[in-house]
Formats: sequence, structure tokens, C-alpha cells
Amino acid sequence: MIDRMNTDTTALRPHKNNNTWTTEQLWHNPEISMYMSSPVLSDHLLFGLSHKRRGHFFCLDARSGKTLWTSPGRQADNATLTLVGHHLFLLTTNADLIIAPATPNSFTPLVHYPVATTPTWSHPVILDNQILVKSQETLALWTLK
Repeated sequence: MIDRMNTDTTALRPHKNNNTWTTEQLWHNPEISMYMSSPVLSDHLLFGLSHKRRGHFFCLDARSGKTLWTSPGRQADNATLTLVGHHLFLLTTNADLIIAPATPNSFTPLVHYPVATTPTWSHPVILDNQILVKSQETLALWTLK
């Protein structure tokens, strides 16, 4: 039985030959594992939340699978990631919104806002300089400056 919670990250390339599909493994990274959190891709950079170390954000080179940076641990149990231009909007289930540059250099949050008093599981909706946040009990419209 596969332990889906501790599955490493692997890149596969599908190939179709006549009516048969096969896959080729491009790379494998045992340092990063994602559970219930979808990463985002910007050019060749893959950003996400790994549940290892009790939740840490990461950046991988999507061409090689090399880990470029990881944040400190205990960032979140889960988070949604949204790419807005060259910035990551990271909304944790604890209703913390973190905005950080989407760079390969390091995890350097610019701002950190509490946006609700109940858990947030939905992706935020970005509307120009506003952000719509749905929590367990509320729907709030925040203005970003």
C-alpha cells in the first residue's frame, strides 16, 4: 500500500506510441512531498507547500527537480497558492495571507495578514487591488495597497 502522505515529488513525461501510453521519469525529489496542496508554475519554477517539517513552502527548478529554497517549517497545515504577476499569494487554512516574491533565491515574505477568524480552504480571488477571501463562516473583500 502506498503512503500517499509521504510520497516524494516526481516529474513524468507521457508518451503515446500508437495506442499505448507510457511515461518517462524526468526527475525525482525525495525532499519535497505535497499532500492536498497544489503547486503553481512560473516559467521553470515550481512553488508549493510541502507537508514535511509540519508545512513548509518551497521552490523547485521544474526542469531538474532541484530544490532551490525551502521556508522554515511550521508554516501551515495546508495552503492555497495563487500566482499574481511575480508574486505568490499564500493563503493558509489558519486564515493567514502571506504575499512573497516568486523568485528562485529565497522565501522572503513581504507582508503577512490575518484575513479571517475561521479556517480558509478556498483559493482567494484576486480582483485588481482587491482580494476576495472565503472562510468557513464569512466572505470578505479586502483592499490591497
